Amino acid sequence: MNAQSLNPDQLSFSIGRPLPVLLEEIQKSSRNPQLRKAAEQMLEGLRTLEIATEIGVSKSKRANTAIYEILTK
Repeated sequence: MNAQSLNPDQLSFSIGRPLPVLLEEIQKSSRNPQLRKAAEQMLEGLRTLEIATEIGVSKSKRANTAIYEILTK
């Protein structure tokens, strides 16, 4: 596996692909309806976290750090 430069604004794994892209691939390619539904729910969760970060819902530094880690790693 080649080393890839990562964009810190993207959700990505070590393979360098954004998490939403991976989840969308699961939705499109999986024949398992439970797996497709789980991917859909994860995408909804990511969108909720992004919105929460944008509008500053949480006052907890620990929660904000956890959200940041989820969205940037």
